[in-house]
Amino acid sequence: MFRFGNGSQQAPAQRLTDFVHQKVSTHLPKTSYIPGVYAAPLHQLLPDQVFKRLQQGIKDFGQKMRGYYTNEAVVVGTESRTSSPVRIPRNNQTLMHEQTQGLFPCGEGAGYAGGIISAAMDGQNVAKAVAKFLSQKKG
Repeated sequence: MFRFGNGSQQAPAQRLTDFVHQKVSTHLPKTSYIPGVYAAPLHQLLPDQVFKRLQQGIKDFGQKMRGYYTNEAVVVGTESRTSSPVRIPRNNQTLMHEQTQGLFPCGEGAGYAGGIISAAMDGQNVAKAVAKFLSQKKG
């Protein structure tokens, strides 16, 4: 996606209905993505097997959730995953790495979250675990 880009932080985008029908959008509605978006053929930029599955999934979900499949929805240039492709192991109780005392893998980069909210929640839990670890170490 970056290589296709226009050299800025703007993201390639396409109206949801245009994406499904494999048409480049002629006009895009405003989005919350601050650097901005520009029309691009996402249906061509994604690997065919990924596009086909997304296309079918959008159609199926659009039949189940009224208002989901709309011309006002925008598909914005993709990331390959919502979280890290690896997971740093940690103990489920202490949230500390199994083999490295004092190391607390946390959030998306460590594979324990898939977005900003879940990363924040994981961070809160890990912060509590670190505080408990430090208080036990002092005592």
